[in-house]
Amino acid sequence: MDDFNNGDVVSRSDSCLGVRFFLHAVQDEVASSQAGMPKFKDIEMIEILIPGSRDVTHRRVNDDFKHRFSKQYEAFKKTAENKIEGTPLTQFPFISASERKELEYFNIFTGEQLANMPDGNIDKIGVNGRDLIKKVMAYMELAKDNSLFVRMTEENEHLKREMELIKEQMQQIIAIKQEAADEDVKKLRRKHAA
Repeated sequence: MDDFNNGDVVSRSDSCLGVRFFLHAVQDEVASSQAGMPKFKDIEMIEILIPGSRDVTHRRVNDDFKHRFSKQYEAFKKTAENKIEGTPLTQFPFISASERKELEYFNIFTGEQLANMPDGNIDKIGVNGRDLIKKVMAYMELAKDNSLFVRMTEENEHLKREMELIKEQMQQIIAIKQEAADEDVKKLRRKHAA
């Protein structure tokens, strides 16, 4: 198993790391000896993928990892398996299947990982790495802007419906008041006519 105490790895931004907790079966020597056959127990492990690098780190989970990657650890505890969070590369129409495979080779599975990749690793992903990162960042920014537009459009539609309801209520109030005023006029005419 790889060692994760390498200062180069620890200093990297955690947000771009691919982190996965999982259970690994190891032979329990004492239980195996007592049972006369192999017995195994599950231990919690962590896998850390560094975007742009072929390095994959596997370590036994300790309290530091539980705290440092608490969000992923909580998800793991709920489901016993968790995925790298972010926008899958398949969601970017300009990334071809072959480019996606190449990126996955370097432990890059999401647009966020690609966009936040350390500069020192960008050249490893190929000649067009920097252009691809710019495209991904622009696409994600456009998607964010588009989501704002969609929310504003939905809010605008909601406000239009509320305005229509208010108009209808006002027309009903005006009609009721007009009927009351017409009735008052009729009463006054009857009173004067009598």
